[in-house]
Amino acid sequence: MLVSMTGFGSSSYEDSSLSINIELKSFNSRYFELNTKSFDLSGPLEYKIRNYLKKQLLRGSVTLFIKVDSKDTFKFNSQKTSSVLKAYKEIEKKYDIDLNYSQLLRNNDILSYVPHNNSIQKKIFSSLKIATKELIDMRNKEGAVIEKEFNGYLDTAKKDLLKIEKIQEKVHASKINLKSNNDVIDEIEKIDISEEIDRINSHLSQISQSIKSKQLSGKKINFILQEINRESNTILSKFLDKRVSKHAISLKMQAEKLREQIGNIL
Repeated sequence: MLVSMTGFGSSSYEDSSLSINIELKSFNSRYFELNTKSFDLSGPLEYKIRNYLKKQLLRGSVTLFIKVDSKDTFKFNSQKTSSVLKAYKEIEKKYDIDLNYSQLLRNNDILSYVPHNNSIQKKIFSSLKIATKELIDMRNKEGAVIEKEFNGYLDTAKKDLLKIEKIQEKVHASKINLKSNNDVIDEIEKIDISEEIDRINSHLSQISQSIKSKQLSGKKINFILQEINRESNTILSKFLDKRVSKHAISLKMQAEKLREQIGNIL
């Protein structure tokens, strides 16, 4: 079954003291890449999340957005605030000026970030699992659409190859019936594309089997398609017949369409 690398998932959690919103997106990429936005997590939790997503999603450019609002997110330092305010007032009185009190909050000691406790971290991770499942479900649905198109291109390629094979058989038969001598045999051998046809048939079968496999490898299929393209070029150069050229070019086109789709799957 084909699985797309494109997907989206989201989840949310809310109670009287906590609000969690998560969005997870993935797009095509040769490797697993995780970009995080708008959240501040402890090192161990971020490491756990990264490993979990890599294991679940395997490949793709993944963007993770987490927003956590908790009444215990920041700690207010009242003693430091009182001391700073007292100093501000003394400065204003001594120098007869008005200070900008908004600058007070820029002092890192007034408000400090409090790392999420274990309970909140568990809720964040639980919400992440829900968003990940939703994303994977979407990947599978997108993969089913791609697989339908994929099989269509494969069917066309198989038909083109079958027509090439039939044309070659007719040409060989007509030459043999015309005159059986060494020159004709040499000519037939020069334009013999049976091996190329057999190899392409084998490649197409491998792709069909890969699609049905649970251990699908987009990289493997991409390599096979390169081989099909190479064999098609050999057919075009060896068998100079307009009818064969038409189907060999179509075969190359189907391989290229398949390669484009490969970029969208795991």
